[in-house]
Amino acid sequence: MLLLPLQLTNSLSKKKEPFVPQHPPHVNMYVCGITPYDHAHLGHARCYVAFDTLARFLTIAGYSLTYVRNYTDIEDKIINKAHQLGQSIDQVANTFIQSYKEDMKRLNCSEPDIEPKVTTHIQEIITFIEGLVTNGNAYIIGLDVYFDITTHAQYGNLGGKKIDDLIAGSRVAVNATKRNPGDFALWKGNAEGQFWPSPWGSGRPGWHIECSAMAYKYLGSTVDIHGGGMDLMFPHHENEIAQSECLTGKPLARFWLHNAFININKEKMSKSLGNAINLKQIFESIDPMVLRFYFLQHHYRTPLDFEFSEFEGVKTAYNRLCALSSLASTTPQSINLEDPLIATIMQALSDDLNTSKALGIIFEHLSTIKQSATICQQIRLILRDIFGLTLEPINEPNNITPEIALLLQAREEARKNRDWAKADALRAELAHLGYTVQDKKT
Repeated sequence: MLLLPLQLTNSLSKKKEPFVPQHPPHVNMYVCGITPYDHAHLGHARCYVAFDTLARFLTIAGYSLTYVRNYTDIEDKIINKAHQLGQSIDQVANTFIQSYKEDMKRLNCSEPDIEPKVTTHIQEIITFIEGLVTNGNAYIIGLDVYFDITTHAQYGNLGGKKIDDLIAGSRVAVNATKRNPGDFALWKGNAEGQFWPSPWGSGRPGWHIECSAMAYKYLGSTVDIHGGGMDLMFPHHENEIAQSECLTGKPLARFWLHNAFININKEKMSKSLGNAINLKQIFESIDPMVLRFYFLQHHYRTPLDFEFSEFEGVKTAYNRLCALSSLASTTPQSINLEDPLIATIMQALSDDLNTSKALGIIFEHLSTIKQSATICQQIRLILRDIFGLTLEPINEPNNITPEIALLLQAREEARKNRDWAKADALRAELAHLGYTVQDKKT
């Protein structure tokens, strides 16, 4: 299959650029993963649905992909949760990693090719830090090692900031002995000899160095796509760029992609504000596939105002797509770009993964799609393999309306009269309304 041309909005250049991998048709993608100290929340879901969809699209578009997403399984919040629960750090991290995996599975997010943990890459991290110390980009204070941000001339470019205007990052305690307020910890020493031995004494890695070391190990000096939520742009991704580029002398990533924030009651969702809703709570009232569909109705860079009241309409729209499954008896193995409608949908997806526009095209032509089994099968393939939708209707038997009850009764009469054509027509009408009829012996 020919590689589809793709344009992506690069956070580094602040503009849309043609995407050409370093080694076509192969693409490397690194996405920052979770810190497993609690259950995954709505923000995690939006981020990882977006990048799962991008991974699926790249594959369908003809590229081969290596997708890496890490676990930060040693961090202050995990340590604090372990003390709170009276458990080991590993127990806490593993519990919430498993919880996260369950949630991602329910959202139909495919697992990345590689999911490295910080705790199994300590030596690689130490070696990385040693290189920065040797190069003069890092310095030692007692048992700690800090990165000197003034040694990276482009520091601040990703977020459009100037060094003089920057202060210490959100996870970096201000230390009066640091050379610059914005310098950040590469290694956090521990006077009690806990965690891991290093040339600077026992301790553990700082937050930012972990992703740099793991991306370097699995994807090399430069990755094609590096992604994450908008909240990671500064300081995390800015610091990743500085330390990686100072060590290798090469760009860390060619394209930086960031999904936008979610607002709850007009406020940015965050745990510090106490309005972060975990997925297990959400799934009690919203089907995971409806939530995934909801995210894909919006462009990944568009901020979302999340309201539960929206989801009856979202579910109805999703069920309209599910009805296509009853009309498409088979699903083809490849996309037919010769068809004008399919080509238009794929073109929308090629334009910075515009899932919102692509879904709009599908709904606009839904009546036409239903009239052609061939086109219906192609649309089903796009929805299943790119959008990651299972297309299983969300039925609510207790809410069957009088209209639906009459249609079911009419179909049952048609079956008794062996009027199979009428029964099939009524089944199709019910499917169009979002209901799947299953006939049993009883």
